[in-house]
Amino acid sequence: MAVAYVFALVLGGGFMALSLLGDVAGGGDVADVDLDVDFDVDADAGGGSDVNAFKILSLRTLVYALFGFGAVGTILSQLWGGAREPQTALFATAGGVATGFIASALFGFLKRSEVGDRAGDTSFVGLPGVVSLPMGSGSPGQVTVLRGDRSYRIRALPHDTAGHLDPQAWKEVLVVEMEGGIARVVPVDEELRLPDGG
Repeated sequence: MAVAYVFALVLGGGFMALSLLGDVAGGGDVADVDLDVDFDVDADAGGGSDVNAFKILSLRTLVYALFGFGAVGTILSQLWGGAREPQTALFATAGGVATGFIASALFGFLKRSEVGDRAGDTSFVGLPGVVSLPMGSGSPGQVTVLRGDRSYRIRALPHDTAGHLDPQAWKEVLVVEMEGGIARVVPVDEELRLPDGG
């Protein structure tokens, strides 16, 4: 059984190292080796709001669980000399489940918080852009924004203040807010300008 623990440790550790090296090499933007295979189950809770009930499977969670299982199993096998196989298997399984759960909870928290946002998102605020893919009132489109000497294509939705205008007709926009990597924009076309408040 010790061979299985070492195999799990090497396999899980290898995938973790590959993920970290991919993030470093790509600046966390290009080579994102986060291959999530998430199955989210939404449940209606009383008032009709969707609640993310649980996450059944994530490749990242499995890799961390595999690493935790292998690490605990290998350490206990060496410590006890292979004499307590049932206890080692039990602790290794518990260690793997705990490691996977902690990793899943931590990455879920980072996804929901600003800590997980791409660096530089807020630097798009205030920049003009050209609509490259029209947006609907509820479906994101795409705008091309020039920041420095590079142009970026970012997903975009109409800002709340432009609710009465038809975003399908917008050609030029201004980024007024960034929310989870999606630009909130208002039109700057002369015929679509927002009415003055005064």
